[in-house]
Amino acid sequence: MEDLKVPQSNLDDKRAEAQAALAGAEWTAKHQKELKAKHLEGEEGEINQKLEANAAAKEKLELGWIELDNQRRAIRTVLNPLLDEEKKIESEEVDLEAEEAKIGLAADKHVVEEKRWAVQAKRQKVEKEKWAEEEKLAQIETTIQDNTTQYRVLLDEEEKLHQRLEQLRLERVSLGKDQ
Repeated sequence: MEDLKVPQSNLDDKRAEAQAALAGAEWTAKHQKELKAKHLEGEEGEINQKLEANAAAKEKLELGWIELDNQRRAIRTVLNPLLDEEKKIESEEVDLEAEEAKIGLAADKHVVEEKRWAVQAKRQKVEKEKWAEEEKLAQIETTIQDNTTQYRVLLDEEEKLHQRLEQLRLERVSLGKDQ
């Protein structure tokens, strides 16, 4: 026989054709079913691994949410008294401004102005603390939102994987019935 130069892909196709012709239709059908079943099992295994990885990623996000929620609650327990203090100081400031407006003598106004300045300084201090806590809270809320988006992507992926598993199960059932 002469050495024929046949591309590998064509050679593989020709070998498969030769095997089918030599083995016969019954054996070829049986062999194809076995190959298909192995392929389905392999794909099921891959999907199950993806589902396990998905579950681990979801659990990590869930535990992260718990931690972030605890931090959020802690910040709110600090922030709420600051907000109350700020309102109280603002009310005090308004009262001093009203008192200052009623006073006619410059010397008396100066005393009230000094009180108002002290109140304003106190308000600024409280506002700085409040802003720091609100910034922390905003960062936590942003992280929670990002994690929520990731979690929902994982849920969608999980649903698709379960649907594909169901399709594979039905294919395997139909392979078993054909035997």
